Amino acid sequence: MQELPSGEVRLTIDDVANQSSCASGPWERRALFTRRDFQAKAIAELQLSEHELAEFGFNVLARLVANRSGVTSRGGAV
Repeated sequence: MQELPSGEVRLTIDDVANQSSCASGPWERRALFTRRDFQAKAIAELQLSEHELAEFGFNVLARLVANRSGVTSRGGAV
């Protein structure tokens, strides 16, 4: 999450890889998957519309399924 000068908050989801055999990282960014800007107040108060929540949640779930099946954000195999 990044606070923007406009008063919005940017949520960014990247594809990452663990650089260690330890589950806690360090993590290496591989590619941007998705990002979305929201009003900071809406995020702080968890006041997103059902459509916004569904759209963001769908993208997260689709990425998790794609990662599990071995597809990268660029369309190639992992």
